[in-house]
Amino acid sequence: MATAKRKPAAGKAALIEPGATAPAGKKSIAAALARKPSRKVAKDMLVLELRRLRAMFTEIAERYVANAEGEIATVIEVVEGKSLSVARVGKMLEVVRTLSVKPRKGRRKDLARIETIVASLRKELGE
Repeated sequence: MATAKRKPAAGKAALIEPGATAPAGKKSIAAALARKPSRKVAKDMLVLELRRLRAMFTEIAERYVANAEGEIATVIEVVEGKSLSVARVGKMLEVVRTLSVKPRKGRRKDLARIETIVASLRKELGE
């Protein structure tokens, strides 16, 4: 009797590529990262990064507001605790009244103007 050559089964043995150690169903991380992501995967990654960026922005903005409010609170405490001359108070009032901002627009330059005025008041108070 002649022995017939058997073809490899279409199972796991046929799926292993030369030089590969794992079946094709188990992709290595390096191989997955080396390939260009699909449009959907790239879009999902972008959305995740944008959400992370938004969270960072919110955290930074909250800290910025807290710091700026703290500076203003410090100036208020110093003004309340010090005995100031009428001329000095008048000068400081003039500085505060020169402020021209449009809060509804939410502009950074308006925040910078407020910071400048607070810094000016602290300098005037010797803080």
